[in-house]
Amino acid sequence: MKMDRRIFEGMTGRLVAGGLLALAFFGLVMMVSGLHDKAWSAPRKQLSNFGNKPNIVLIQGDDIVRSDIKYMPHVRALLGQGGTTFTNHNAPYPLCGPARASLLTGQLAHNNGVLANFKANDGGHYQLESLPGRRNANNTLAPWLKKAGYKTGFVGKYLNDYGALDRTEIPEGWDNWQALIDQSTYDYYNYAMNLNGRVKFFGDKEYALSHLELGTLSATEAPDTFAGLLAYFHQAYDPFDYFGWQRPQDYSMDINGSMARDFVKKSAPSRKPFFLYYAPPGPHAEDTNNLQGLRPGAPQPDPRPPKRYENTFDDVPLPKPPAFNEEDVSDKASNVSGLAKMSDAVIERVTESYRGRLGAVKSIDDQVGKIGKALRQRGELKNTVIIFTSDNGYLQGEHRLAASKFMPFENALRIPLLMRGPGIKANRKISRPSLDVDLTSTVLAAAKGKSGRLMDGISLLAAARGKSKLPQRDIPMEAERPLFRFTTPLTAFDVPFYGVKTDRYKYIHWSFDETELYDMKNDPNELENLANDPAMAGTIAQLEKKAVQLSKCKGKSCR
Repeated sequence: MKMDRRIFEGMTGRLVAGGLLALAFFGLVMMVSGLHDKAWSAPRKQLSNFGNKPNIVLIQGDDIVRSDIKYMPHVRALLGQGGTTFTNHNAPYPLCGPARASLLTGQLAHNNGVLANFKANDGGHYQLESLPGRRNANNTLAPWLKKAGYKTGFVGKYLNDYGALDRTEIPEGWDNWQALIDQSTYDYYNYAMNLNGRVKFFGDKEYALSHLELGTLSATEAPDTFAGLLAYFHQAYDPFDYFGWQRPQDYSMDINGSMARDFVKKSAPSRKPFFLYYAPPGPHAEDTNNLQGLRPGAPQPDPRPPKRYENTFDDVPLPKPPAFNEEDVSDKASNVSGLAKMSDAVIERVTESYRGRLGAVKSIDDQVGKIGKALRQRGELKNTVIIFTSDNGYLQGEHRLAASKFMPFENALRIPLLMRGPGIKANRKISRPSLDVDLTSTVLAAAKGKSGRLMDGISLLAAARGKSKLPQRDIPMEAERPLFRFTTPLTAFDVPFYGVKTDRYKYIHWSFDETELYDMKNDPNELENLANDPAMAGTIAQLEKKAVQLSKCKGKSCR
């Protein structure tokens, strides 16, 4: 059938005129109702009622060391080549709980009051929850960001002891909460998570419940001796030599990474900017399984890689810097000077654990890549500040310490930090010192938010954007409590200290009143303790004065 041209043109004209009128009317209604912004595809950041604010993704691994970045291609490409690397970033208290509390509060441990890992010695989640007034968890990073207009999400490992007394609790300020519950946090295949108030088990539920029972026992009535802790293990685990399932689909780094990626995907369309704190538990040792090697048949290596990387790093040699299995430690303080050299068998175990750690690290890198891809696909990568770091480093044979953090030696104290985002310079390195408490100020600066505490750190944002230089400041070091209230076979050396690291020297004052001094310019591996050299007496006096001042500092005096 052939339509007359005049009829066609008349119909078209009426359709166009009617369509334009309808479209104009629809647009007017949308503008009046406030829905117009949603109807069109302009960039979200220009539509936000909260100003031109970026999304923020903060990724904090557990015990990642600087050399691990070599095995993280997504981190290197996305954040190293795409952003700025801080090569002298430090954790003043190189231990999980205090370091994470410093990130949440922006304060050093002696100011935020989280002095250790566990409730028993004034540390962990319940310490932060119980502190009076504006010192408790209600006055921390997540509530501050909510006030700044952000949608907030947490995935992974929170503070030590979390969930041990209440598995469904959700700390203040989090819109989306997906947290591992202690002590199941330290099993990569059998664990429990609080998913917005609902507890979900992964792997063998009964075995995961054993982990939770151990956490509850320890948090309710803390043991006073290592024998008491061992008794709790025997009470929680029956049979004692059973270690749950090892299903590839339960691997916690992958599960947590998927949750983090989903949060990004769901949050990206929102007019609100979002803040994601993604804290994968790796490559922390799977302590609940191994109990320092005393549980027979414990799965190896510790930690375990995912199945896909089970043999990937079999041929990678263990790093052996000059401090590895140090030949002479007689000049060290007495908590280390008595350590025996590591035997070949111990070195082999450290090597196996190192390769397992690399597999765990590589699984985290996979998740970083997927988060970056999700941001790119949703057009949000250029409008997102991404920060990658660790809570502390890890000693793997340095100074005869087979598996340790806590200690103020460089591989535990210095940690990775890479950052990208709007205005942040690409493929750039900053060598001036920075601290973990600086990240709190950095996130708040990016969010244009306000803290409810006196900040001990400074924002790194201007330096990352090339607008200013970081100050050449001294770095405080502190450990307020011993790791446990008792000694264990592998932690007798983890005792309190305070100290300072300058651009030349590192000075450590131990709680048992011994000191260490290292010339970091001429002896970066900390092999020769100069504390007993008469020629250094004046330097030591100056450093002691500075270290004492930093051990009591607040706000600007900490910088």
